[in-house]
Amino acid sequence: MEINRPAAKGVVTLLCMFATYSAQDFCHHDKGSHSNAGFSGEMEGSQHLHCCGNVSYKISESSCCNGNVTLGLSQLVADCCDSVAYNPLNEICCGGRILTRNSTHAKCCGKVMYLTTTHLCCDDIILELKENHSCCGNKTFDMTTHYCYTDLTLEIKPYNETCCPKVTDSDSEYPQGSCPTCTLPKVSEFMCGSEPYNPQETICCSGKLYKKASTLTKCCGKNFYTLLDDNVLCCNGILHLNVPEQSECVGGVIYAPPNTICQMFARPRLGEHCCGGKTFDPHTHICCNGHSHNKMKGNFCCGSEVYDHHNQLLRCCSGHLYKLTRLSGECCGSHLLEYNNNQTCCSSSTNSIIYDTKPNHHCCGHYYFNTSLWSCCAEHLKPTPKPNSSLAEYRLKPLADLIPDMCNKTVFFGKVESLALENDQRHVVLKVVWQVNVKSERFIKDPWLHVSMDHCSSPDTENGMTYLWEEKHDRKYKLLSHPVDLTSDMHLLYAVCYQKKG
Repeated sequence: MEINRPAAKGVVTLLCMFATYSAQDFCHHDKGSHSNAGFSGEMEGSQHLHCCGNVSYKISESSCCNGNVTLGLSQLVADCCDSVAYNPLNEICCGGRILTRNSTHAKCCGKVMYLTTTHLCCDDIILELKENHSCCGNKTFDMTTHYCYTDLTLEIKPYNETCCPKVTDSDSEYPQGSCPTCTLPKVSEFMCGSEPYNPQETICCSGKLYKKASTLTKCCGKNFYTLLDDNVLCCNGILHLNVPEQSECVGGVIYAPPNTICQMFARPRLGEHCCGGKTFDPHTHICCNGHSHNKMKGNFCCGSEVYDHHNQLLRCCSGHLYKLTRLSGECCGSHLLEYNNNQTCCSSSTNSIIYDTKPNHHCCGHYYFNTSLWSCCAEHLKPTPKPNSSLAEYRLKPLADLIPDMCNKTVFFGKVESLALENDQRHVVLKVVWQVNVKSERFIKDPWLHVSMDHCSSPDTENGMTYLWEEKHDRKYKLLSHPVDLTSDMHLLYAVCYQKKG
C-alpha cells in the first residue's frame, strides 16, 4: 500500500514565524554534503532547534528531507524518500513512493516491492529466485556453470570462456560470476579516520567505511550489520554470524537455544564558591548549570532553572522545565507528552521519541515497530514476527520522572553483578547499594538478591549498571529506571522523599 504523506513545509514555516520571529535570521540553507537530509546544523541559543533550508525544527519531533519538514516523525529514526520522511522499520521507499512493508525481507525493484527470499530483481524486472542463480542484465544465470560477460553488452557465457582478469585478494568482495567495476568516492567534509565519506551513503565503524543501506545499518565494533539481517547478533562490540535465531546477548555472553548454554565469554577568593563565572552563597542560593538562583524559589535544579518539586504543576523533563495547565502528562525524554493526545512515547537509555499511535504497533526501546513485521526481545528488534509473544507492559524512565511517586513504595538501588539466561528467564544477581521505605523504614536484610524475570518482555539490563528497583509482594522485584548515577540520583531520591516525609 502506498502512503501519501505530504511534507509540511508551509505549516512549519508559519509556526516558526510565531516561534522565532524570523527563522531566516538563523537558518541558511547548506547545499553541501548535507543536502540529502536537508540538515544545516544547530541554531545557537535556540533550544535544540535545527535548520531545514530556512525553516527551524526539532529533530526529536520532526524530520528534514531536501528542505522540507515532515511532522510527527523524528529524524533520529527516519530516512528520506525524496522530500518526505518515513520510518524504515515499517515502510520502504521505492522510486520516490513510500510503501508499507509486507516483510522485513522486502526490497525495491524500481517502483515496486519484492521479497528477496523468493525473487530476484534484475534491471527492474522481478524474476523467480532459483538456487545458485544471479542476475545478468534482465536475465538470471546459474553461477556454477556460467558467468556474466560485462563488456559493451551483457551476455551469459559458459565457464570455458573468460572475460574477467585473474581474481586477486582485492577483488574478493565482488560476487562470484561478475567482473569488478570501480566507482570514485564522493568528496565530503566528514572523515572516517583520514578518509572523507558521505554519512548518507556510508557508515563509519571504528575507522572503517561500509556502504549504508538505510538508518537500520548499525555498527558493531569495526563491523556493520542491519536490523534486517537474520542470524546475526552484536554482543559487546563483537559481531557474530550464523547464530541460532533465538540467541541472546546477556552480560556479554551469548546464549543459544534450546539449552541456553554459554557460547563465549574564574578563580574565587578564599571561602567563595563559583557558579558559572560568578560567585554565590550556597547558604542562600543554589547553582544550576552555572546559573545562581535564590533557594526561596526552589531547592532543585532542572537544567539551568530552579523549581519547587512540591509544585505539582511543574514538571522537569531531562533538564527542561514545563508548566502544566492541568495535572496530566508525563515526560518523554526532554519533551512533555500530554495524555489522551493519541501519541506514544518509546524510550531507551539513549533516546526517547514520541510517535503518532498506530494499531498493531508497539515500542521496542526507542523504536516503534509493526508487530506483523518484527518481534522484540529485551529491547532488541528481531526481523521475525511472533504473534503470540509477550510484549513489554511498561517502559523504563529516568529516576527524576519517577519522583515523588516512589516515595511511598519500597524501592532500592540495585547493581547488576551477574546475568544468566535459562529458557525464557533472565536470572540477575543484584547487589543492594541502598534501599529505603520512607513509610515503614523496612530494609532488605540480604545485600545480595537473586531476581528472575521474563527475558523478552523485560527491559534490557547491563552488567555493572545500577538501577532503581521496586520490591513487590512475595519477594518479587520490578525494574523501574534507566541506569542511575549513584551520587546525584541517590541524593535526589533521598532529599525529595525525606523532605516529603518531614
